Parts: sequence; C-alpha cells; structure tokens
Amino acid sequence: MGSVLFLTSIIGLLLVLVYFGPLGSHHMNAHGSVSQDDDDDSAAFEQPAQQSPPSIGTSGGIAKSIYDTHESNVEDGVQNLFILIPNEAHHGPGEEDEARYLNQPFVPESVEVSPGANVVWFNGDVGHEHNIAVSGDGGGPSPLYQTGEFSEFDARNYTFNEIGDFSYADTVAYENGFIMRGNISVTDSSQPGTSGDNAQTVGLLMVPTENLAQYTQDLQSRGFVIDSTHNFPDLRDGDEQTLVVWEVPESSDISTIIADLAAVSQQFPYS
Repeated sequence: MGSVLFLTSIIGLLLVLVYFGPLGSHHMNAHGSVSQDDDDDSAAFEQPAQQSPPSIGTSGGIAKSIYDTHESNVEDGVQNLFILIPNEAHHGPGEEDEARYLNQPFVPESVEVSPGANVVWFNGDVGHEHNIAVSGDGGGPSPLYQTGEFSEFDARNYTFNEIGDFSYADTVAYENGFIMRGNISVTDSSQPGTSGDNAQTVGLLMVPTENLAQYTQDLQSRGFVIDSTHNFPDLRDGDEQTLVVWEVPESSDISTIIADLAAVSQQFPYS
C-alpha cells in the first residue's frame, strides 16, 4: 500500500512538472499572451502609411532649356501655347540699376508651332500694361494683329494658321529705347515636343522658389500638370526664382485657364 502511495505521488509530481515546464509555457504564450512579434505586426497595421507630397515635376528639363536658350519647340497636337510676360520684363539691359528678373522679355522669346496653334500672351508684369503687335514675313508698315493694351494677370491671343516666320513686339518703348521683342515660326513639320502626351495647353510661370511647393500645389488643384521646373538667381537681388512649365492635359476653356493663372499669380510677392 505504501509503495502504491509513493508511486502515485511520483506520477503526480511528474504531471505538475510537465504542465508548468517548457511545453506548458509555450502553450500559454500562444494563447494567453501577446509576444513582441505580435506587437510589431499590430503597430504596422494600425499606423497609416506615409503619403508622398505632390510631385512638382522634374528639375531642369524643358524649363532649364527655355531659360538657357530662350526658345521652345511645341509638339503637334498642342492647341494653345501661353507665352509669359514675366514681372519687370519691360526693363532692358544696360540700365543703371538692373531691374528685371531674367534677361528675356518673353518666356520663351522664340517658339516653333504647328499651323492652327493659338498663342496666348499672359501678362505677369505687375502694374504694367502691354500691347503686342504681330508682324508677318518681311515686316511691313502695318502689323497683322495688335492685342490692344491689357493689364496684369490678363491675356490676349492670336491664332497662327499660315506657315511662315512672324515677329511680335510690345508697341511701348521703355527706358533707353528698349523694345520687347519675340519670334514665332509656324511649320508643318512634326516636332519632338516640349510637352507631355495629350497636352492641349502648355505654358510657363515665374514664381519665388521659397514658396514653390505652395504655388505648384495650387496649380495642381486647378487641374494643371507640372512638367518641369528650373531655379535661377534673379538679376535684381540674386534671390532665387523658379520657372515652372505647366500643362493642361484635357481640353479646357481658355478664359478658365487665364482666370486660374491670375488667381495663382496674385499670390506672388512681386511688385
């Protein structure tokens, strides 16, 4: 009888050791507690993914090319090309105090487009009116077209249906006789393109680099696509400015685009 009790006690002790030993501990961990790995997985699931900021286009590219060469070739299919009259564009070289931001009165100055292209001059020159006169091959005493005076953040346009070389100029002569001039070449050859696929309208803006993200985000919220940007030190104080090449992929009313550009441009600290 004593042997039976002793043997029973030994078996009971072994059962206790097995239950609270490694096997039992593993059982509790799997079903009664949360491991460190479980904590990591839960955190990764519950934390929202980081969202990337809106893209503002590639640095350099078309914007840098236009800044360097003052020229642009517009691909077939682009219906509207906006040429920017940048702020202080009416100041020429050789003035006692350099007052312009960059050394081109129109951005771009010279363009190559296809027949039927609608060229739009957008006035970003704060506080100054402009009147653009378009002349055909060989010039002539009378221009083909004059925009009439239009003020800041407004625009005027002319559709070039005929193949040929055309010049355009502001009719106002500024300090030291400076005249703002540019050229437009209309050809029927297919262009390699300075805009993305399916772009109906392309153009440029000059903005202070310091608030570039704010302005490009505003443009994007209005349906503009930012193709490329180029930063440069202005000729006035050396502050950094940015040329922004923008596109409107889908067909849009020109008056709406002009109104949107005006709304964005009115935020610029130019005077």
